Amino acid sequence: MSNYYTLPSYKVISVKGEDAEKFLQGQVSCDLSQLAEFYIGLFCDEKGYVITNATIFRNESFEIIVKNDLAFDFLKELERFSKFFKCEISISDKKIYGVENNGKFSKMIGEKLNEMTEAEWNINTLKNFCFDIDQEHSRKLRVNEIGYNFSEYVSYEKGCYRGQEIIARLTYLGKKNKKCVVFNEDYDEIHNVDNRKIGKKIFSINTKETRLSQFFVEEANYFSSGKEIKPIANQWA
Repeated sequence: MSNYYTLPSYKVISVKGEDAEKFLQGQVSCDLSQLAEFYIGLFCDEKGYVITNATIFRNESFEIIVKNDLAFDFLKELERFSKFFKCEISISDKKIYGVENNGKFSKMIGEKLNEMTEAEWNINTLKNFCFDIDQEHSRKLRVNEIGYNFSEYVSYEKGCYRGQEIIARLTYLGKKNKKCVVFNEDYDEIHNVDNRKIGKKIFSINTKETRLSQFFVEEANYFSSGKEIKPIANQWA
């Protein structure tokens, strides 16, 4: 059974023209030359920091779904590199909905009835390590820190794209001594049994109803204010 979410906080960036695919292939981590219903990928800078994750559809143009608070800056970023390609880039408001099916989360263009809320989408994607990048976190995190599954977002067979060297290094040479965990509280920091601060806070949700925090941290027993705390989602498990 699938769950559907209404997602009002997203926009669509359209890239069209005879060089649209060639241009985007040099920007995004997934391979747009492969046949697929849609693509999920990462747009990174040269240092491997994630500008945004994105869902991409290929219709008459390429349609890229991103969070609306970074959409304008992302459009300007694409325009910086599109000057030598025959393509046009624009931004538009379209209805976006989310789909959850067997623990997989996807974004679609259109709308569904009886939808769950975007707040519920944020909670469930955070718990499943696929939380969407917004303006606050853009260019501040690398893909391993976010907790995304590399194999779902990255093609290792396609040609060069921005950030490829860093992503390859993280995949093949990086030490796998840290992974992501989620706590049922918005902690500012966590400690190990020796009261040493450990881990990097990645995401958080802090509302009247829900408090969650995600950390990128080594495997350990975790503590806050001297009390042991247990993750509710754990990539070490």
